[in-house]
Amino acid sequence: MIESKYRLIPQFTLKDEDGNDFSWKHLLGKYSVVYFYPKANTPGCTMEGLDFTKLIDEFNGNVVGISPDSCNAISNFKSKKGLKVKLLSDPEKIVAEQFGAAKDGKLIRSTFIVDPWGRIRKEWLKVSVSGHAEEVLEEYRRIIEEDNALNDSILLRRAFRGIRPDPVEDDKIEKLIKAAHLAPSCMNKQPWRFIVVKSKENLEKLHTTLSEGNYWMKHAPVMIIVYTDDELGCQLSDRRNYSLFDTGTAVGFLLTQATQMGLIAHPVAGYDPIKVKELFGINGIVITLIAVGYWGNIEILNEKHTAVELGDRMRKPIEEVCKII
Repeated sequence: MIESKYRLIPQFTLKDEDGNDFSWKHLLGKYSVVYFYPKANTPGCTMEGLDFTKLIDEFNGNVVGISPDSCNAISNFKSKKGLKVKLLSDPEKIVAEQFGAAKDGKLIRSTFIVDPWGRIRKEWLKVSVSGHAEEVLEEYRRIIEEDNALNDSILLRRAFRGIRPDPVEDDKIEKLIKAAHLAPSCMNKQPWRFIVVKSKENLEKLHTTLSEGNYWMKHAPVMIIVYTDDELGCQLSDRRNYSLFDTGTAVGFLLTQATQMGLIAHPVAGYDPIKVKELFGINGIVITLIAVGYWGNIEILNEKHTAVELGDRMRKPIEEVCKII
């Protein structure tokens, strides 16, 4: 299981106000609010249900209330008060306990925002009802806005060259490889291969394969040789060698992870691939060499590279590279 900084919702199935099954799967693929309330038809729980009902369209209809009441009780509650939220019965408080909304058999009034991947993005425990629905809506909108923005690590990533010789921690290098190894691949063949070069002796060997323009890479404390072989991936019609595509995708994951961690990860094509293979005993195709390290050593760069390093990012217009038909 891959670890996430967010907790996943439990895999549950409960009965709704009509006696139909409602499971955790109904929450996937959309942003939802799940709230736990102690007892139907009591003043606080009525106010909470009505407050969420007033804002139901703002939540795109995705609000679920859970209580220990029976199906008959929540059906009556929903009809009598004109509630528009989905209500579920959790008589043994098992699901409440799984969410963390019950302790020692006592339900705690709680609210959770769940994202399309089933992750709990925000939680409120021991809720005070007054103004709560509005507060949840504000956070609900903020999370959606944040998720729909361009990824910060993609926006920040640049082919920086001003790399410091300072060592990079082993656990950070391991995370880069783990990120790359989570890339999608044809038939899950995972055709990418990596050699992490760290020792002075092996780095100096690799330096001899670099083109003149990649002088700056000799300051990198870590270099990663990325390679693959035709037989490791899918060979498809029209000469499509998917090991190349898959390995390139893995490199993209690695670069994004590196940027998030405050590292330069700069892949290059300027090297002698035959010499790299001979020096490191590689069979197959050397796709790229990636220099990894921390930024800030700009004084090592020549005039041209300094201008690029400190200049604006240059991208072709979207219209030139994409057509929507």
